Amino acid sequence: MAKKAFGNAKTIYAATIEKQSATFEPSSEDEIAKPFDAENGDLFSYFSGLTAKNAFHARCLRVKTDCAVNLGINVLDGKEEAVNERLAMVNEHGQAFAEVITKVALDFETTGNGFLEVVKNRGNTIEELYHCPATLITLRPRGADSRFYYQNQGAKIRFQAYLPGIKEDNMLIHFSNYTQDSRHYGLPDWRGCVPDITLDYYAMLYNQKFFINSGIPDIAIIVEGGTFSEEVEEEVVKFFQSNFTGIDNAHKVLYLPIADQDVTVRFEKLAVDQKNRDGSFDLLRSRCRDNIISAHGVPPRLAGVSVAGALGGGGETQGQLKIFKEITIEPRQNLFELKLAPVLQEMAGAKIEFKEMDVKIQEKDSEFYPAMVMAGILTNDEAREALGYSTLEEEQTPAEAPELKLVKTLESIRKTI
Repeated sequence: MAKKAFGNAKTIYAATIEKQSATFEPSSEDEIAKPFDAENGDLFSYFSGLTAKNAFHARCLRVKTDCAVNLGINVLDGKEEAVNERLAMVNEHGQAFAEVITKVALDFETTGNGFLEVVKNRGNTIEELYHCPATLITLRPRGADSRFYYQNQGAKIRFQAYLPGIKEDNMLIHFSNYTQDSRHYGLPDWRGCVPDITLDYYAMLYNQKFFINSGIPDIAIIVEGGTFSEEVEEEVVKFFQSNFTGIDNAHKVLYLPIADQDVTVRFEKLAVDQKNRDGSFDLLRSRCRDNIISAHGVPPRLAGVSVAGALGGGGETQGQLKIFKEITIEPRQNLFELKLAPVLQEMAGAKIEFKEMDVKIQEKDSEFYPAMVMAGILTNDEAREALGYSTLEEEQTPAEAPELKLVKTLESIRKTI
């Protein structure tokens, strides 16, 4: 007879672990379904809703967006003044190019997909640019009469994909963050920290409810050998509801008239180890926060986190910013610049690039310039000029009068003798 596993121990509860990853409904003949899961539904809408549940997550999304496309542009080809004037208003809503592309990039960071609408005029020239929310766009399969559906108040509006030279009134450019889970849609890189975002949210919610509801009851009333009469029970409830909480009600006395001498009433305080409890919540939330920031690849200081006891040197921070710029920001800038190049060439006759992050951390002037002079990188005069002072050569006293020079010479001879 074969032995059973675990020494014939009885299984009381068996936990199962389900793989949590993006799944896709079978594509219909009309459209390609978005990524979804059974618990949260449409993942694009779900991911968008997570920004309201965690401040660090929302800030990381905004930091990556702004560093990639919202630091300004450099005009590489074309007249800078004319290009800036053309991009100052790119649609009938009066929005600038920077506003529109920032919305597209924020969608890209949040859902892994960003959509830019390109509108042409009768002369087949690009006239306007609009942001289309990623949550409202659905891709269509090959062979369909359009590449995208735009859900507009229940109606499905068809859009073709933008290609230079195509004669279409309205087209879309799809910025997609590649994922191995789909050949059609992108997904965000940070989605591995979704459990941390939700765990932190529910931990905060639990803590909030604890304080709103005064945690656990402060006092238990124990009646031994009998029960309260309806009148006494009503008075007790009334007392605790109206006379027990608040500073003005401190030290008030509750009178309980009990007719039966065999009945005893005890009051027991229900204590809670608040100090240890708060400490465990702080540790939990700190770990969730660190995991969220790490998943985004954002330096902690940019996310508003200052770690106690960490070195404050500029070199460490500068190194983190350099890595963030090269690994996270520059690939995004390259993607957006590449796909926007034909659009901006047709619309504004220009080639542009997004401005790079400045990762240099300059120390205080009182520390920086003396160090540069000591290292031989700057001369004394160069340092003084950079700080707005006159050079040492300029501060030399004018030529002395012959008489004064003679007096000083004689005084020097006298001291020598």
